[in-house]
Amino acid sequence: MLKKTFTIISFLTLVTAAFAQSKPVSDIQYITTSPVDTIFVSATRVRTRIFNLPISTSLILHTDIQNKSDRDIASALSGTAGLDIRNYSLVNSASSISLFGSTSQQVLVLLDGLPVNSASTGMPDLGLIPITNLDRIEIVKGPFSSLYGANALGGVVNLITQTPFDILISPSYQISYKYGSYNTSQFSFTDRIKNLNTIVNYLHTKSDGMRTNDDILFESINLTSGYQFDSLNKMRVNMTINSKQLGLPGPLPDTSQYPRYGDATSFSRYDRQKDILFLIKPSVDLAINPNWNLILNSHYLVNNSDFKWVDQWTQDTSLYQDQYQSRTFIINLINHYQYARFGRIALGADFENNRFSAFAQYPSDTSWHPVINKFGVFAEGSHEYKNKLNTFVSIRFDHNSGFGNFISPAIGFNTAITPNLKLRTHLGKAFRAPTLNDLYWPVSGNPAIKPEIGTAYQIGLDYLPHPQFSLSLTGFTRKTKNLISWLPDTANIWRPTNIDSSEIFGLEFQTKIQLTQNLPISISGTWQNAAQTRKELVYDDWQTQTTRYEYTKRQQAFLPDLLLSLNIGYKISPNTDIIFLANYTGTRLNYYTDYSTLPDISMLTKKLPAHLICSSAITQQIHKQIKLVLKTENIFNTRYAEQFGNSITDKDYPRPLRTIFIGVEIQN
Repeated sequence: MLKKTFTIISFLTLVTAAFAQSKPVSDIQYITTSPVDTIFVSATRVRTRIFNLPISTSLILHTDIQNKSDRDIASALSGTAGLDIRNYSLVNSASSISLFGSTSQQVLVLLDGLPVNSASTGMPDLGLIPITNLDRIEIVKGPFSSLYGANALGGVVNLITQTPFDILISPSYQISYKYGSYNTSQFSFTDRIKNLNTIVNYLHTKSDGMRTNDDILFESINLTSGYQFDSLNKMRVNMTINSKQLGLPGPLPDTSQYPRYGDATSFSRYDRQKDILFLIKPSVDLAINPNWNLILNSHYLVNNSDFKWVDQWTQDTSLYQDQYQSRTFIINLINHYQYARFGRIALGADFENNRFSAFAQYPSDTSWHPVINKFGVFAEGSHEYKNKLNTFVSIRFDHNSGFGNFISPAIGFNTAITPNLKLRTHLGKAFRAPTLNDLYWPVSGNPAIKPEIGTAYQIGLDYLPHPQFSLSLTGFTRKTKNLISWLPDTANIWRPTNIDSSEIFGLEFQTKIQLTQNLPISISGTWQNAAQTRKELVYDDWQTQTTRYEYTKRQQAFLPDLLLSLNIGYKISPNTDIIFLANYTGTRLNYYTDYSTLPDISMLTKKLPAHLICSSAITQQIHKQIKLVLKTENIFNTRYAEQFGNSITDKDYPRPLRTIFIGVEIQN
């Protein structure tokens, strides 16, 4: 109690001191304050002014990442309007991303424009991607399969790394070390070799974690090198090797009975995971003339995963081992032509080869080696009419050797109602492809499974009366059918099937206010009303071999109805900055099958309560090359969870209580 009181008093004292001083200083960079019409994003596959897009878009700059939370990518994404992220552990853990109420498998995550979603699970592992070499994060909320193909049903998160062509205006080197709660440490080193157009980055993160078997060790080394022929023609190559070793404690156990191989804080003391990722990514930009560009990108990614686990339901103490290797090769070519100054046309083609090798030791030695090839072509065009109406049209054809063909169209408009008020609207069709596990899992896979299909519409207003104030409002709706669910078939084998559906409508707002030169404020929120219709088992009598299912409509699982975020930055003095963050998350629901009244079967509802998490960061420049950092997360020591556990009785996956991190950053 004394510690909590001291923390609160200290924080309030700092805030009071900040507002007591009002020296005019230069703009601080906690919140993106650049004129919106000068900001470009590349998540549309070619550089586009963010103000011209017909779809809700958010941008997290490098300075935002540093001041918000530079521990991992999931922390940097938290608090973004329209985005819900759920974590399992303290740092570099697996995370689930939702955009406008989508599932994590319906969000396409890109690294420099190329997909990193797992072909086997359909989800990305954000914990395997280092944050220290990111330049910015672009988030496009809405259907984007018309440009990217599979898995862009909810939207796209594009992670943009630093380019070697900007290092002349960047520090020569940067060294950072942070240490904090749960014996967590992070060391990073970046060296920019300017005469070679090369960036070398190393990151080492280690933590004991919050619970038994919750430790993690993450290491990454990255090399980016480029050559610029002239201002329009350039090439670069990026090579990365990442390693992650972590415990898998599972959910917090029910205190009435500890698991056989767990304890009071973990479901398992022995389950472990090790990942090694190798990535090489060359790219070439060629200018045929000032208006005609060719962009060639490719990457080759190998991810080896090793799981060791014990069987909780037997007294066999053997440690089983499962091994997985995924290999992905992607190449794409984009032909971009800008005609006059009012429009452009982009034509592109993508090829992707996914190879997956798996070996499972239990219940008997089993291996499988599925292969999927994907090919897609797309066309995108935009035209501006008299500086008032922008039209965007795109269409894509995809062929997937696993499930066949799919066509994704989209159309959008934005128009200037007044010089400061813009109306935008977007309509698109998108899909989520079945994963390799859905199609080819031994015995249970279903080669006849089809993609999830969604149609989404959004309409929004952007108001920009002057550079110190902006307001965006977006209404959105989406209907999705053929949702993939695993259910027992007539032989009582659990298989994926296309039987469920969902629908959602909601509202998003974002506002940024520059009250003074040294006091920017950002407020955002998302309200969502989502429902799922699922085929549920309601009766199962093994004696009479009678089974009955019913379609039931419920509030969508996992999704909070309300998300709110507040971001306040203040420059106390030319050398001292403070930032305050507050994120509110509404109640989440999940449903668990209840077999206690067999042959009748019902569903039990579990809730994760709403919570408000406040954090702060203070930076002090003690020398032009040295900066001290103090960050406090979960200031008020709130107990909460973001991820549900495995049963109605367990205590889910707890998030950290108050954490404090101190660090030093040196650059030259």
